[in-house]
Amino acid sequence: MSKFNPALNQCPMTKVSETFELSNAQLDAVLKRARNESPVFFLPDIGFWAVTKYDDVKEVLSNKDVFSSEIAQEPLHSYSSEVIELFKKRNFCPKATLSNNEGEDHARIRKHTQVAFSPARNRQIESFIRELMNDAVEAIKADKKADLLEKIFYELPALVLFRLLGMPDEDVSKVKMWADSRLVLSFGKPSLEQQLISAGHLCDYWDYCVELVQKRLKSPQSDLPSDLISIRNHDDSILTIEDINNVVFGLLFAGHETTTNMSSNAMLTLLEHPQQWQEVVNDTKLIPNAIEECLRYRSSVVAWRRIAKQDVTISGTKITAGDRVLVFLPSANKDESHFEEGDEFNIKSKVARRHIAFGFGRHVCLGAPLARFELKIIIEELASQLPSLRLMEGKSHMPVDMAVQFRGPAQLWVEWD
Repeated sequence: MSKFNPALNQCPMTKVSETFELSNAQLDAVLKRARNESPVFFLPDIGFWAVTKYDDVKEVLSNKDVFSSEIAQEPLHSYSSEVIELFKKRNFCPKATLSNNEGEDHARIRKHTQVAFSPARNRQIESFIRELMNDAVEAIKADKKADLLEKIFYELPALVLFRLLGMPDEDVSKVKMWADSRLVLSFGKPSLEQQLISAGHLCDYWDYCVELVQKRLKSPQSDLPSDLISIRNHDDSILTIEDINNVVFGLLFAGHETTTNMSSNAMLTLLEHPQQWQEVVNDTKLIPNAIEECLRYRSSVVAWRRIAKQDVTISGTKITAGDRVLVFLPSANKDESHFEEGDEFNIKSKVARRHIAFGFGRHVCLGAPLARFELKIIIEELASQLPSLRLMEGKSHMPVDMAVQFRGPAQLWVEWD
């Protein structure tokens, strides 16, 4: 086969906007071909270099002096002048804090924010997560069928994060709506009308976070904003109120949308392999490694973005300072040079934990411990209460067409005896 030639549109990935029109198998096939033929190639519709091999992806993510994360949260397509004006009018002013922050304050802010995701915190909320799962399963058990995404995975991660951040459960639906708007605005190709609607929602959410922090300044509770305020102890050299506003703003968006996709992808993968699902049901000690294999086999975060700060060569391809780079995590996680049978799903794989589904380097996902913990409880409860789970025939599990950067099924219809 010849090398990819974007000008001739030989590779579907040359139009990244079409990524979500591909099934999981089609996307895997495209990325595999890229690894073998052109591990680094240009995506003309968005102006990024695609990086597909495991070692290259790790190098890009770990070398901040050459590849900066400062564009990680920028929109794929520039905001319209009308959106920029709306942001100014609404005083929407988040700053680079975690995933897109290469400043000297990154380590300081991350160190203090990690209190939200400690093992001790997980133990404190374990009973709450199990209660959510039990209630959700009990509500559907008699129906003998359900869309697990709608009935469980859509709200549960948000409710868990809400508990950590001290937000009332009744706000879930509007915050999820705000999060969807952010995805469309930052990673999609919205019309001007959609941009303005989404921008308004983003401003609403920013105001919500700022107000929450102000409430905790006056009346602390047992939640992350209160903890951060306590750690700050009126000392801006430790944390500023602006830092705390931005941590709350960023975490709620980052911490539930990806976990919704991760949970849906994991269960979809397990049920696509019914014999292995039955092994998990029979022996729950297999769950931790099964989770790692699910993360490797079907990564929920498709790509992260970086900008080259100097000229560099990746797998023989010259990248010029100022060029933008898109690293494909699902491709790295099936790279044949590190995962000999990468196309095969095996819950007993001895190399599953080598995956980089949560990223790599100084910006590795802060919430990874909580995400793993939630998924472990979800699988345990489903294996215990609905052991005969199976995918419903005739239902599509194509990924939701929302954005380039994230991937999960639009629905997950299952049935049980």
